[in-house]
Order: sequence, then structure tokens, then C-alpha cells
Amino acid sequence: MTTIRIRTTEDAVARIAAMATKVIASGGHEGHDLEAVGTRMTSDEVLDTIRRAYLRRLGEGMTVRDAFTRTGQALIAHYCNAARIPTRDA
Repeated sequence: MTTIRIRTTEDAVARIAAMATKVIASGGHEGHDLEAVGTRMTSDEVLDTIRRAYLRRLGEGMTVRDAFTRTGQALIAHYCNAARIPTRDA
């Protein structure tokens, strides 16, 4: 298990984007390699969306850990749905 230290919102945003990028790229889907996914995840629009979602969850009373996890899960699910990447084995 890896310990992730989140000291600021920007720490969380960067780590969420990086981890989601790795998870999505590890699926091996054409057009969604590490570089392509990373380029999408580091766009200002996506980073702003991650930030808003993370802060919203904190504002709802979630712990940093739960807000981090839920934001990452939602990001991966949204990306996969938008790209028509299956999110479970058929």
C-alpha cells in the first residue's frame, strides 16, 4: 500500500489526475495510451473539473481520503463512458 500525502487542494488535483491517467492507460485501449490520456487529463478544463468535484465533496463533509477516492473513481468512470471504454469485463 502506498501512502499519499495530500497537503493542499492542488496536491489532490495533481495526484487524482496522475492516478486516473495510469489506471485508464493500463487498460490498453487504442487511442488511450499514457501520453494521450495524460494530455487530456492535464487540460485546464479537466483539472478545473477535478478541483471543483474534490472541493464539493470536502464541502459535503467527506474526509480528504474519501473525497480523493470518490473524485478519482468518478473521473475514471466519466472518462471511460465518454470514450466508450467498457468499465467492466463483459
